[in-house]
Order: sequence, then structure tokens, then C-alpha cells
Amino acid sequence: MEAALQVADDVTEAWVARFVAACHHAVAARGRFVVALAGGGTPLPGYRRLGERLDLPWERLWVTWGDERDVPLDHPDRNERAAREAWLDRVPIPPDQVLGWPRRDAPEAAAAEHATRLSAAFGDPLDIDLALLGLGADAHTASLFPGTGAVTAVGVTTVVRPTAAGPARLSLTAAALSRAREAWVLVTGADKRPALQRTLAAGLLGPPHPDADPDALPLLAIRPRERLWLLADPAAAGQGTTDAA
Repeated sequence: MEAALQVADDVTEAWVARFVAACHHAVAARGRFVVALAGGGTPLPGYRRLGERLDLPWERLWVTWGDERDVPLDHPDRNERAAREAWLDRVPIPPDQVLGWPRRDAPEAAAAEHATRLSAAFGDPLDIDLALLGLGADAHTASLFPGTGAVTAVGVTTVVRPTAAGPARLSLTAAALSRAREAWVLVTGADKRPALQRTLAAGLLGPPHPDADPDALPLLAIRPRERLWLLADPAAAGQGTTDAA
């Protein structure tokens, strides 16, 4: 696995340009581009830019989400709703190629159903081109939260309850996210700097340190098949801009 950190003033511009190139490459090489999207606010400006483009082979794009909140389908906190409004509903992607997480009486039932659907669409084991991820100030990625044991879950999907009061989270497992050819981690804002520094110090870009704890730093458990690209703004990285990739 190749791994690199790039620091850029405009994280959105950098990842969208790379996304466009990766889309064309995947379609030319394999006939489709399979992506697990990130939630949260960091990727939304990029989703809006992609929603303005009609020059890409959107009919060859297949989409799911790395994680989702177990809330009603029309809830404003759903990752799927935000991405649809910003991007997916604005371009000609066939509806059956957008695989959102279902809502069922129990989150465990939703997770199991989604795992079956993903395996039918993307193979067993999964064949994903790109997992787009973020990093929280508490070091969580997708809905793999520190201290929950979520990184050790087996199979394709898991249910995580990071707090007793909030909704359950539905997430691809670290093993499933590691089935992606590439994983891109978008990190912006000074509040993410401590989590990023801890994760880098634990060996994210190379062999993990012997005492590294993926349950404390879940990003350590995600090892994509080909490439890990960490893209941070200067505030998150605590350094100047560089074009190194």
C-alpha cells in the first residue's frame, strides 16, 4: 500500500480534480467507478462542484456511503440526503446505482440488509474503487468511533453506538473499507490537528507502531489495497502548503 500526506490550501479543489481523473481511469479500466462517500461538512463543497458537472460518465458511477445515522430517510442529518441535494440528484446517475443505507425497525436489520445488497452489487469480497473518508476531532472515521471496539467488527457492515443518547450509527467495517483500491481522507480545520498528529505519529503512513491502538485511532485499521491519500489543509496539518503527493 502506498501512503502519502498532501497539504493544500484548497482541499476541495484538490480532491475534486483527483476524483475526476480517478473516475475516467476506473471507467476506462473496469467499466464503472464504485465509490463509498463520506458524510459530514468537509466533502460537501466538493459534492456541490461535482453536481455542476455534466461532462463526466455519471451513468457508470455506483455510489454508497461509508456510514449513516440511523434516522428517518428524510432526516436532515442523513449523509445520503446531503449528498443527494448537493450532487447526486443533479446529475444523470441511474437510481438503482445509488445504494443508500436502509431504515428498518432495528439498526442491526438495516446493517445486515445493506451488507447483502452491497455484496450483490460489488462482489464478495467487495470491489470498491474509492472510499472517501474524514477524520473527526475525536479521531473517528466513517462511524468507527474510538473506544467502541468498532474497528474489530467482522463482515461488511456494523452498528456503532458512540453515545447512549444519540442515534445508532451504521458503518462499513474497517475490513470492508480496506477493500477499496484507494482511500482518501479529507481533514480540515485546526480542531482536527491533534487527532491527525496522533494518528500520523502512530504510523498511519507506514507500518503501524507496535504499541499503536486502532481502537483509539480507528484510521489505523483501514489499509486500502493500493493507496491511502491523506489530504489536509494547513490548519489541520499545522504546516505550510505543499504540493507533495
